[in-house]
Amino acid sequence: MKLNNLHPIEHASFSGTFRLTGRVACFDDEGIPYLRIRLSSCANDYVALAVIDSLVIPEKLGHMELVTVKGQQYASMDGDVILLNNMHRPLQRDVAKLPALQTLPRLACPKPESLDRLVAAVRSLKFTALQVFIKLVLERQRSLEVFLKAPASKSYHHNEAGGLLEHSLEVAQNVLSMIQTNEPEMPRVLQEIGFVAGLLHDIGKTYTYDIHGNQTAAARLCDHADLTLEACAQGLAYLDQIAPEVALTLRHIWTCASPGARYGTTPAMTLARYVRDADGQSAMADNQRIAYRHRPPAGFGRLGKNVYWIPSA
Repeated sequence: MKLNNLHPIEHASFSGTFRLTGRVACFDDEGIPYLRIRLSSCANDYVALAVIDSLVIPEKLGHMELVTVKGQQYASMDGDVILLNNMHRPLQRDVAKLPALQTLPRLACPKPESLDRLVAAVRSLKFTALQVFIKLVLERQRSLEVFLKAPASKSYHHNEAGGLLEHSLEVAQNVLSMIQTNEPEMPRVLQEIGFVAGLLHDIGKTYTYDIHGNQTAAARLCDHADLTLEACAQGLAYLDQIAPEVALTLRHIWTCASPGARYGTTPAMTLARYVRDADGQSAMADNQRIAYRHRPPAGFGRLGKNVYWIPSA
């Protein structure tokens, strides 16, 4: 490919804010140095070219860091390419204006269909403070890749790449189903709080797994449930200022609904029960599916110490 032979495509500009998910140094056929840059948002992945001497590239730009770019699509003999003419780190106020979960990198998600469901569900929330809360929790550079890639458990339910995201969505949707069955008159804002509580009930596992699905030292030294509030600290601090009772509700659900009420406080609202039961149902349903993975779903099945039974009828 010769960069000097590229032809601009009319009305085909390119711009946006993305996660930097890849970067390779290259030379064209005439020896001109350039970078092949991988850019990812929740909806798309792009490969763009940046001629090193033609634009200023931010220093020490790291993997999964946010970058705002502008460019133009060009035609070449090898196909259309995107050539960048501007690249810079975005201002925080500009990032805050982006749609919810826009900066989650699609490239990093083994289950892109689950990512689509997550983004659609979060953007459908009417209580905008909850959207901002989820952005503050999930779009942190430290945790976003783990949330998208990690399993939900090491040996049992949803123990494949992307299992944590899939299990989290199942629990959130199950909470809404329980509400519709038992308390359809519940105000929408409370239903949305229940959805968010279910979605993030296992967010502490972003501390106990790495991006490869391997357990960290924290997995041996801490219970993931005890790390949930830490993982949500920035978001909860925001809600304390905007909607303090919503923040308190989430704290109550996450700290009382564990088996045995490990924190010594019994559930004071049905939402806490729904989250606990939805979590157990999602885990058991997937465990049962795994137990019969290699045999007809009838009779006794086993997964570890768990025994399941499905009547042959």
